[in-house]
Amino acid sequence: MQRRDFIKSSLSIAAISSLPTRGIAQGSSWVSKKLTDDLPIAKVDAGQNNSLDFNGDNIDRPHDILWNIDGYIEKQGGEPSVTEEFEVAVIGGGISGLSAAYYLRNKKMVLLEQDTRLGGNSKGELYKDACYSIGAAYICEPAQEAPLAGLLNELGIADKARRETSEETSVFFKNAIKSPFWQGATAPGAEADFKKLHKRLVEIYNEADFSFEGDFAKEYDQLTVDEWVAKEFGDLHPHLKEYMQLYGWSSFCGSTEELSAFQYLGFLSAETGAILAFPGGNSYIAHKMAQQTRKEAGENSLRTGCMVLRVQTDKDSVTVLYVDEMNVLKKIRAKHAIMACPKFVARRLLPEMSDDQSTAAKFLPYRAYLVGNVLTKKPIQSPSFELYCLQGNVPPAPTPMKRGDRNFSDVCFGSWAQQDKTEHGVLTLYHGIPYDGARQFLFNPNSHDKYKNKYLADVGPVLASLNLTAQDIHGIRLTRWGHAVPLSQKGLISSGSAKKAAAPIGQRIHFANQDNWMTPCFEAGLQAAIEACQAIAAVK
Repeated sequence: MQRRDFIKSSLSIAAISSLPTRGIAQGSSWVSKKLTDDLPIAKVDAGQNNSLDFNGDNIDRPHDILWNIDGYIEKQGGEPSVTEEFEVAVIGGGISGLSAAYYLRNKKMVLLEQDTRLGGNSKGELYKDACYSIGAAYICEPAQEAPLAGLLNELGIADKARRETSEETSVFFKNAIKSPFWQGATAPGAEADFKKLHKRLVEIYNEADFSFEGDFAKEYDQLTVDEWVAKEFGDLHPHLKEYMQLYGWSSFCGSTEELSAFQYLGFLSAETGAILAFPGGNSYIAHKMAQQTRKEAGENSLRTGCMVLRVQTDKDSVTVLYVDEMNVLKKIRAKHAIMACPKFVARRLLPEMSDDQSTAAKFLPYRAYLVGNVLTKKPIQSPSFELYCLQGNVPPAPTPMKRGDRNFSDVCFGSWAQQDKTEHGVLTLYHGIPYDGARQFLFNPNSHDKYKNKYLADVGPVLASLNLTAQDIHGIRLTRWGHAVPLSQKGLISSGSAKKAAAPIGQRIHFANQDNWMTPCFEAGLQAAIEACQAIAAVK
């Protein structure tokens, strides 16, 4: 299935009840006053309104260890003996890993996450009473029978989301906020073009078969978005093509000339319904899952700072070698392992992975993105959840040698889900980097300050539209994700590459990550976790 089907699926692993159609989170009273240090939402001190370096990726430890695992083990004195036994070991504490741990919380289970904080790229920050995302920010509203709806209800948070429909979609066009976009607000006289595309997206959402084995997938995964537009419409209004390009950058870190039409349409058609945003974005859901899992499975069931080095089968079990938060080498045994980490990491940890599977995993593409959170000195009145920043022309696909002049594609209002009832307003600037090789630029020591200055300069017109100036900026915090987004490139599904990379190893090692389908969204991570749990349950 694809994102459109993830939110409509009737596949159930949890109790399902009705999902309220509207609910507003009031302030930040849901956040515990004493946050556990490694939970997805980090409490930022009052004096840290400006970041000094990027948050997000922790690169030094993984790079030092994973590029020479055998040498590291030898330096530590060799492999230790097994000290603990479990039913399931989950490797990775992003959305897929946390979801798997949540559904397995009634078993003897352990989750090992290499970062010091759970959540993957679904992390958030709490600055005073303002809770905002530093990564993934929203989900599509699920059908009442879908597992995601069941999860939200089980966690008791379904009524904490704020809802926005596609009829309310706004954009920032030539220094002004325009709405509704799909009614042609940016191009009076061309309303029919906008309505025509929107109508077609609604038809696709309601009628298309988005199963990966279906005819729709086989045909449309062979087309790029640009090729689909040419086939379906011949051409589109420039504002629509610009919007679609920026959407590709923000959602996929890819341009419409390279993205799979199948994957892209699954995303954009799903948003013709409604989106849901929580305070802190998707970190809110991750935070609640982590809290509930620890409550039922024990505090030590979710372990951070634990770098897994090797996972391999041993007769009817799996051994997991890892180095803990104190840099002590440890080994555990489990009946099953769920690899909830990206495939480019998993292939380094699995000596039993076949050459074919390892090669398939090696060539799966990933892209980088940056997030800048601009804190304002006073609350702002958010006009909508998000604004794509249109200039009236279609920007070409950037390259490492010609990176373009769009320093962010869209602005999310970080306090929108809290009804702007916060001491400070938050503007979240998304900068998906749609070309390979961006990481080398992002890890330059000067990158933080360079991007900080770019964002502060470019956000000026948005501030002006809200009757604010640069003097109203309280600070800016920047987050870097070096290769967090699997690129939904044309042909990856129909070629079988993603499926081959995600094939289980025996009946003991299972894969659960959004890159199982190269579909970068919360819904894909959740579905992958559910399927891994079901595969484990099926083993006698």
